[in-house]
Amino acid sequence: MTIENKLLSSLSYLSILFLPVIFPLIVWLVTASRPETHRNALNALLLHLFPALLIFVLLILAGVHGLITNNAQSTGWMIVIFGGLCAIVAITLTIYSIYKGIKILVD
Repeated sequence: MTIENKLLSSLSYLSILFLPVIFPLIVWLVTASRPETHRNALNALLLHLFPALLIFVLLILAGVHGLITNNAQSTGWMIVIFGGLCAIVAITLTIYSIYKGIKILVD
């Protein structure tokens, strides 16, 4: 892999710190002719999008649960518990993205 491809692949993962979603999306759209960089940009994009999609699903579930049970206390506890799980997933994916970005740059 060339230095330019390594740098773009690494920055796609590390962009979670400065420009999540947008940078990997741009790299993914621009690098169709470079399969490895294209794949890394797509993986980084999915890693950046997953926590947002998880939180969106949490909000939908909380809304449905609140409408069905009509119990604010149980809905609140559900949001706290699943929100904590979402935070753990988001932190884990952030650390993994940083790890992958550094690993690609060093190799």
